Amino acid sequence: MLLLEDPEIPELIYDELACANHDCVPHKGWCDGQIDCADKSDEWNCVTVSKNMSSLMFLTVHRSATNYHVCADEWEENLSQMACRQMGLGGPPVTELVPEYEQLQHEKWLNLQSEWESKNASTIQSLLVTGLPCRSNSVISLLCTKEDCGRRPAARMSKRILGGRTSRPGRWPWQCSLQSEPSGHICGCVLIAKKWVLTVAHCFEGRESPAVWEVVFGINNLDHPSVFMQTRKVKTIILHPRYNRAVVDYDISIVELNEDINETSYVRPVCLPSREQLVEPDTYCYITGWGHMGNKMPFKLQEGEVRIISLEQCQSYFDMKTITARMLCAGFESGTVDSCMAQAALALTNKKAARLDHKSG
Repeated sequence: MLLLEDPEIPELIYDELACANHDCVPHKGWCDGQIDCADKSDEWNCVTVSKNMSSLMFLTVHRSATNYHVCADEWEENLSQMACRQMGLGGPPVTELVPEYEQLQHEKWLNLQSEWESKNASTIQSLLVTGLPCRSNSVISLLCTKEDCGRRPAARMSKRILGGRTSRPGRWPWQCSLQSEPSGHICGCVLIAKKWVLTVAHCFEGRESPAVWEVVFGINNLDHPSVFMQTRKVKTIILHPRYNRAVVDYDISIVELNEDINETSYVRPVCLPSREQLVEPDTYCYITGWGHMGNKMPFKLQEGEVRIISLEQCQSYFDMKTITARMLCAGFESGTVDSCMAQAALALTNKKAARLDHKSG
């Protein structure tokens, strides 16, 4: 059920920043390569590229409210790949070592740590230190190939949603509706590529034939067609081979469309998480869908912010149900917002990179 009831948010004190889970940590701990927020959000968005007067894109690391260039000493191509992945961009990257000469004396820069190869780090900022000379007098210019997913050009900026509400058109352009006559909307889904959508496997129980399905994109109100709407027939349904309907394990499937969608500001794919990307407990994500609200199903798309709950804690709430490692629990103990009502197939999205983390039904 999606209700408007805000979880308590602590007040910030001087020289502190708020984590995504609303904890507060000292400003100096932001982007220092060490985890200070329980949800790791103090190490998000720490690496960017910035353009100078010559239009070169310099690798830039934010640390303690200061922007640093990165010295080219000992730099290797796999570090460029790591930086691009960290920014949610594809590859292969194009790296250039740009001489700075006298200008570098007036810039702040970071250097690679000695023996950085042995650190087994997953973020660029954790490999960099201050206070060392830049022997090459050069900094890193980096061009990443853009991964064209997770962008929401039609979404208007708004405050964080601490509860649930009706969504606006364009806020979640990857959201789609799986429909079958005569019932109409059956399950939510998300667009992951021009010809593929992701949804739950249990949606197709009793309706295994692709011919009875169609997928509707760019729709916010199920009761009213939209000028942004696109409809595609289903060509292929692929259930996870280990899907177990008894315990609803491996409850995931992909659907091939009969033809590509047309990418617009209102119909765009979401980014899928990388294999090593895990969703930690106490991370805040968003759920979207047309799931049940009490005893009724809304016609308008709903959205709400939820907190990831550990599997151990989640299992304690469900004595008669097995919670497996393929599942995610999300919501609040008070029951204000959750992602577990009937067969809604709600999309769970991490806004840090607009990445879909899992499906929950």
